[in-house]
Amino acid sequence: MSGMTLKVDSKGRVTIPNKLRENLDIKPGDTLYLNSTDETILLKKAVDPFDMVALEALKEHREGKTISIEDLAEETGVDLG
Repeated sequence: MSGMTLKVDSKGRVTIPNKLRENLDIKPGDTLYLNSTDETILLKKAVDPFDMVALEALKEHREGKTISIEDLAEETGVDLG
């Protein structure tokens, strides 16, 4: 889907067309990110920061950059007892 026109209602809201919501997997309750510059508005699906942290942790684990909690405790002198 490319360019389109949307009407703004009396409360300043616009409706994202259903086909576009389906294509972008936007569901009720999702958070969207809005940025504006001059006469341009960018609206995109926001990423949950906790999901980003989890994905980064998984990536580091797969790359062998992580250690077990037991190894960390031993290195730092923490008793898990």
